[in-house]
Amino acid sequence: MTHTPLSTRQGKAAAFTLIEVAIAVGILAVALVALLGLMPAGMTNFRKAMDTSTTAQIAQRILLDMQQADFDQVIDAPTSGTDTAPAGFTFTAPKRARVQGAQDFRYFDEQGSELVIPSTSTTLSTAQKAALVYQVNVRIMPKAAQPADSTISGAVALVTVQVARNPSGRTLPVYRNSVSDESVSYRNLYDPTDPVFKQNGVQVFTYSALIGKNQG
Repeated sequence: MTHTPLSTRQGKAAAFTLIEVAIAVGILAVALVALLGLMPAGMTNFRKAMDTSTTAQIAQRILLDMQQADFDQVIDAPTSGTDTAPAGFTFTAPKRARVQGAQDFRYFDEQGSELVIPSTSTTLSTAQKAALVYQVNVRIMPKAAQPADSTISGAVALVTVQVARNPSGRTLPVYRNSVSDESVSYRNLYDPTDPVFKQNGVQVFTYSALIGKNQG
């Protein structure tokens, strides 16, 4: 009787057939395709989460700046309620139409650090433009609709902070109309009717808060 060596029997038992290998490769390929399909969605959700966190920090910083500033300066008290700026008039901060060279918007990089236009220039530097991710528009309504308590009328302003994810530095239109037009809720905010937002997929995060005057 001829006996097969033990090592030979073990080697045959540990081997895979070509069919088994083909099946394993097929299963692996299907799994990889499924995982690769999930990656874009996962990256998109991750970016949205990061944008939400960063824009909230930017808005909080801007609102804190206003809370620490003089209330009359924030609402531009000398011109609020005049012929050129009637009660309830909304305007963009920090720009004032009567201040030459004032900055329209505020700019931030992906970390939420502000990019300040140099005092010797009217635009961001080349390096700053390359780092730009978020463009901020701020609107202040000197007289907020709420609260309606007459004893604090004129002492509460509504501040709206819009943070647009605009890494390409596109020109984002702001809705501006005649001074007397106070019926449009998005006046002096980014114009939602302009196709630049939909065509380019520009995301805008909007935050609002009431700023009160210290009566002390």
